[in-house]
Amino acid sequence: MSPIVSEQHREERKNLILKAAKDVFIKKGFNATTIQDIINHSGVSRGGVYTYFKNTEDVFIELLKKRDMEDVWDLESIYRGGHTNWEALEFILDNVQENILNQTDRLVPAIYEYYFTKGWETKRHLPFLEARVEQAWNGLAFILQKGIDEKEFTPSLPTEDIAKTILTFYDGIMLTNFQLGPEKLQLPNQFHVFRVFLSTCLFESKNK
Repeated sequence: MSPIVSEQHREERKNLILKAAKDVFIKKGFNATTIQDIINHSGVSRGGVYTYFKNTEDVFIELLKKRDMEDVWDLESIYRGGHTNWEALEFILDNVQENILNQTDRLVPAIYEYYFTKGWETKRHLPFLEARVEQAWNGLAFILQKGIDEKEFTPSLPTEDIAKTILTFYDGIMLTNFQLGPEKLQLPNQFHVFRVFLSTCLFESKNK
C-alpha cells in the first residue's frame, strides 16, 4: 500500500505547486514570474519544487496541459439538452462569448505572453496546442457532419474550412479583446455578425 500512498502524496504536492504557480502567473505574467515566486507562494521547499520542475517554463507547460484537459466541449452534454445541431453551435458560441466577457480564464494573458516570447523561441507548447486545436476541430466537424447527415445543414463551403474559421474567430477575437476590451470591440455585435456569416455558410443552399 505504501507506494500508492507515496504516489498520491507526490501528486498532491505537484498539484499544490501548480495551483500556487497559476496564482503567480495570473498576478505577474509569465516572464516576470520566477521559481522563487512559486516557492514562496506554494510553501514548498526549493528542493521540493525542483523535484518536479526544472524552470518556470516546465511549470507553465504543465499548467497548459492541465488546462487543455479541463477545457473540452462536452458534446454529449450539449446534445443531452435536446439541441439541434445549429443550437449546439450557438451554445458553443454563447459559451465562448460569456468566457470572454467575464474573463473566466484569467491565465489567458500569461498564455499569450508566453506564446509570443519564450514559447516563440522554444516551441515546446506546440504539440499541446496542436492537439488542443485538433480536438476542437474534431468536435466542430462532428456537429457539422451530423447536421448534414440529418439534412439540417446544406453547407456552401467545405465543413473542415468552416470548423477552422470558427476556431480562428474564437482565438482572434479573444486576443483582440485583451488589447481593446469588450466595449471598444463591441463584442456582442461581432458575435452577431459571425452568427449571420455562419448561418449563411450552413443554410445558403436551402435559401436559394
